[in-house]
Amino acid sequence: MMTTKLLLGVFLVSTPMLSAQKKNNWPKGIDPSTLLENKDAEPDLKADGFTDLFNGKDLSGWSIKGGKMKFEARGGSIVGTCVPGQPNSFLCTDKNFADFVFTTEFKWEVPGNSGVMFRAATMEPDKNGFARVFGYQSEMDNSDRRWTGGIYGEAMGGWKYPFSKPKVHDTALAAIKDLKGWNRMTVSAKGNVIKTWINGVPCSHLVNDERSDGFIGLQVHGGKAGRIHWRNVRIQDLGGSKSVDLFASGDFSAWARTNGKPVPEGWSIKEGVVTRSKKSGDIATKEKYKDFELTFDWKISEKGNSGVKYRTRGSLGLEYQVLDDEKHNDNKNPTHRAGSLYELVAAPVDRELKPVGEWNTGKIIAQGNLLQHFLNGKMVAEIEYGSEIWKKQFGKSKYKKNKGFGSWTGPVLLQDHGDQMWFKNMLIKKL
Repeated sequence: MMTTKLLLGVFLVSTPMLSAQKKNNWPKGIDPSTLLENKDAEPDLKADGFTDLFNGKDLSGWSIKGGKMKFEARGGSIVGTCVPGQPNSFLCTDKNFADFVFTTEFKWEVPGNSGVMFRAATMEPDKNGFARVFGYQSEMDNSDRRWTGGIYGEAMGGWKYPFSKPKVHDTALAAIKDLKGWNRMTVSAKGNVIKTWINGVPCSHLVNDERSDGFIGLQVHGGKAGRIHWRNVRIQDLGGSKSVDLFASGDFSAWARTNGKPVPEGWSIKEGVVTRSKKSGDIATKEKYKDFELTFDWKISEKGNSGVKYRTRGSLGLEYQVLDDEKHNDNKNPTHRAGSLYELVAAPVDRELKPVGEWNTGKIIAQGNLLQHFLNGKMVAEIEYGSEIWKKQFGKSKYKKNKGFGSWTGPVLLQDHGDQMWFKNMLIKKL
């Protein structure tokens, strides 16, 4: 810690660019020594496969999300204007992208906070109908700090990659020469590796698994003023596995009971929310999965118990536990509490768990031998199939007589444990 403080002190003195910054003005929780350096040249923006996201005439293919700032097509550019009193607003592509190279030119007509969202999505609307946008953002910062090209987690934990590392980020801080003229931003997202460039200068190098796909969004931040222009907004869609909504059809056509029979009437889906109101048995996807990433929102009834099972055979499989930890009597076993890998790995006691009646967000990653559970953005369980820890835990579990348990290819299953539960936004991506 002493070394880090000394380095930062030297950096502040020796770099005029940062003279306006306060001492130790680094985001909370960021250790500059952990930031990776982007040493790659900017991708070839003349390569085949780039398409225009903006037609130069109107906002076809885009929608406004969040607040109600003004966006318009004018003079071959997209222009976003701050409306005082409005919250952060975003002009977003109607299409989602997973892996890509994105590029745009931008300039400030009137100074203001801005950025480019990517792999973004919207939250559930609040009681006033406001749906907040969240995801990664490549920052556009025209303040003295000059962190343009840094990566911010919009409504997703704050800074992921600030320009906090002495010497490494000197060139990134100086990438913009003219705050009133046109500049170029390029973002590469391939798997969990994200890199940025400003005017061809390497900036960020982030390795992060929180988001795998989503829309592109041009931000006008809430504030007193700001007018930002974007032009030559282009993307090279690299494809990659895309997330699939398991209830995209609005019905149970992709699901069945574990015996192959149709989903019974006790299960229902309304406005994207799946629930089971009376005892009806487990339901499972018709498609089978082994290596995947599954995200979903869930909530449980009072004293309720359920789960999301995967790599299943019949009703047997690995399970992401869904539970009312406070009142269900299964809370006595740590590996049976919400978010745990049932019977095998206990989620920590101090994890963030929303109370009964409120939505939690779960995520499961199953890739090869690696098994991970996440709850509200934080990993709460991890184990490697076949490892010594696995053998120990499996050997004392109720599954120990089931050969190959944990390695099967099988459906994703929603468990009917006799209690009401709710699921929505079940998105799966094969890995």
